[in-house]
Amino acid sequence: MKNIKTIYQKDVFPELLEEQYIEFTDRKTGKAIIVDSEGKIGLVGNKQNDFLQLPGGGIEENEDIQQGVIRECFEEIGCTVELMFKVGIIDDYRPRDKKHCINYCYVATVIGEKGQALYTEDELAIGMYTKWVDVKTALDIFKKQERDLKEGKVVFYNTGFNILRDLLFLETAAVNNFIHE
Repeated sequence: MKNIKTIYQKDVFPELLEEQYIEFTDRKTGKAIIVDSEGKIGLVGNKQNDFLQLPGGGIEENEDIQQGVIRECFEEIGCTVELMFKVGIIDDYRPRDKKHCINYCYVATVIGEKGQALYTEDELAIGMYTKWVDVKTALDIFKKQERDLKEGKVVFYNTGFNILRDLLFLETAAVNNFIHE
């Protein structure tokens, strides 16, 4: 799978100093641009902040990446999906957490009916939800979130990385005609 970009803390929060000599721990994650039968994309959010992101999460040790993405989609938005296209990989280095995230993204289509997400207690506590929007609206949402980040309106550390990552994945999928506006 093609590496799209590497994101560093200075790309997300330029005002934070880069620490030297950090020993990062690798964390594989899987993300998906999920398209339903109406051409809408599933995004996840929570009531703790106003930001939306692509569904997905951590790939478990010894888990196949594609199977992990499918599992995460089912857990986060309650849909069984079929992976259609490889979008690419975005690496990001998060010094605060000492994490090197290796983010794999696919375009997927919903198989059958949309179901109920399997939220954890923590996810229920923050009011996690799914929102379905057309591709143009999704791009507009992520571009606005990127502007908010650049204007210093994002206070959640990991959210800043997620905003840049998900916008890049969505733009890459659109440019390669994996999704259509």
